Amino acid sequence: MNAELQAHTHNHYRPDIDGLRAIAVLSVVIFHAFPEYLGGGFIGVDVFFVISGFLITSLILREQKEERFSLRHFYARRIRRIFPALSLVLGFGLVAGWICLNFMEYKQLTKHTGSSAIFITNFMLLREAGYFDNAADTKPMLHLWSLAIEEQFYFVWPLVLLFFKRLPRWLFPALAVLCLSSLAYSLTLVFKGDLAQDFYSPLSRSWELLLGASLAFGLNHQSAVTTSWRNVAGWVGVLLILTSACFLHKNMAFPGYWALPPTLGAALVLFAGMKSHSNRVLLASRPLVAIGLISYPLYLWHWPLLSFARILASQTPELWLRLTLIGLSFILAWATYRYVEKPIRFSGRFPRAVLWLSLWMLAVLLMSHAVNRLDGLKFRHHGMLNADPTTLVVGVERGTLEPNCTLPLEDKHLFKWCFNDGKTSPPDHALIGDSKGEALVYSLIRKSPTDHGWLMLGPINVLKADNEAGRAAFKALESNSNLKVVVMANAMRGLFPLDPVTGLIAELNPDHNVIDQMVETYNHKITHWQNLGLRVVFVIDNPTLPDPNSCITGGLTRFDLLNTVLRRAENPHCKLKYSDHMKGTAPFQQFISKLKHVNPALLVYDPLPVLCDIPADMCTIAREGKFLYSYGDHISDYAGMLIADQLLPLINAMPR
Repeated sequence: MNAELQAHTHNHYRPDIDGLRAIAVLSVVIFHAFPEYLGGGFIGVDVFFVISGFLITSLILREQKEERFSLRHFYARRIRRIFPALSLVLGFGLVAGWICLNFMEYKQLTKHTGSSAIFITNFMLLREAGYFDNAADTKPMLHLWSLAIEEQFYFVWPLVLLFFKRLPRWLFPALAVLCLSSLAYSLTLVFKGDLAQDFYSPLSRSWELLLGASLAFGLNHQSAVTTSWRNVAGWVGVLLILTSACFLHKNMAFPGYWALPPTLGAALVLFAGMKSHSNRVLLASRPLVAIGLISYPLYLWHWPLLSFARILASQTPELWLRLTLIGLSFILAWATYRYVEKPIRFSGRFPRAVLWLSLWMLAVLLMSHAVNRLDGLKFRHHGMLNADPTTLVVGVERGTLEPNCTLPLEDKHLFKWCFNDGKTSPPDHALIGDSKGEALVYSLIRKSPTDHGWLMLGPINVLKADNEAGRAAFKALESNSNLKVVVMANAMRGLFPLDPVTGLIAELNPDHNVIDQMVETYNHKITHWQNLGLRVVFVIDNPTLPDPNSCITGGLTRFDLLNTVLRRAENPHCKLKYSDHMKGTAPFQQFISKLKHVNPALLVYDPLPVLCDIPADMCTIAREGKFLYSYGDHISDYAGMLIADQLLPLINAMPR
């Protein structure tokens, strides 16, 4: 390690920054492997953003000052820095997916490997967030969203600095405006509740990189700062980072204002410099510097290993396995740094490295696209699966739908789902709700006769509809003279918080006044619609079972030995007693009973007879070899068709 440290002791190298990288990557790794012990470890990514903005801007400003900056050389260096380890991990993902994943999982994985190869993973995940999405920990390339945001910044930022080279006095004001505008956009998204956009958008994340960039500009023009002030800044910065990692948690509206403490902490540490006590003694210590040097490959390797283990175990892996995988991540990270990254980056043995790395990344993109187009290579499956994975799908009609739900153009942006079935006759049926309703509407469309059209509008929760979106939706529905029927379909968790393990209601003895208030709110809106001549239907939510991908068992390869080793553990939560479901959702059942009592004209439809074998007291993930669920706890098209066969005749039989 001494030789490696000496290799980095050129004039501009700061070992304390590698120490800061170590704290950042360790925070992320511990959070991913042991979230119960470090709930805010995800802030390590935000620390990385500040470091990246600082280093890249420092490099470009220095080379501009020396009149030797070149865009071609800059992007070539980025390829040498980023591509070697990334291409190795993406290749590993494709091979491991071939062996370990069913075709639906493999198809999704290749979407992520392909998007990672061209650094748009954040946009891919933004499209998936809350939308036909499976659990985050079953996405082996999920963590590459942050790398995508960095590379998007690196693509644009040198061009901005080149522009301001001729206007140097305007650079810092422009930096301040860009940084504050991005932060304001992030806070706006938090207040609007669009947390997925806030998390994955480069526009809402760029302020963190620009904070580092602003610091680089400031240090390039700084006046003398006393050592005592640097000491204070360094320790305050370290304290802000560590307290954020310890006390923040994933249920907070992040990034938003909660990202300020760790990012400001990182900026203070970078400002303090090597002369400060914290940086000299703590961050520049040999153990932290050693980890910092392998922080990039460690970040790349640790998550795919944990994610594949989670998929195969059908649950969070046991503690010993997580510890083993983290140890393996360190070994792979060191080997990648020593035998892949360093030879390509620092030696002259690979003069055409940029070309070959670019071609390999193109190959990853093409392979990913091919596997995705071939539906995840179904022929890989051998042995009996407990249900047909092709029945995991939902919304096969989506491509035929028309993006129109009678809303004015200026209101459409308020809704994730705004479409009709594209029939020539105007829609006379409307479904409002959240993702549970969206999963159902496709089957209602398919099963309805040609003279009955549907439109979908959501997400809408009647209890929380006193906002701009809710008012716009209800106004559009109530002013639509063609409508005859309104169907409401929402997740039970929109009314009562659920236990994340059992999927049952966490508090079984809520205040009865709370339930009465819910009933009053719903009945007020339902009665209003009925007075307008609309027939109203309330669809009861389905049981909360785990993502069906975690319930698939059976051989996935041609090799019996591998199938034995990789066979997924049986997930005990893939079935639920009907009686336990009824007991565990008692407050919801009370709500339904009271709502029916106060409004007898309301049609309340219960899908449990379709989704459960009530005489056998069992609700399962599949029936007769076909999956009843598609993603998370959302029904599949197969279940939706069974429900539509029952529900549509009941709607037609309602008094008009």
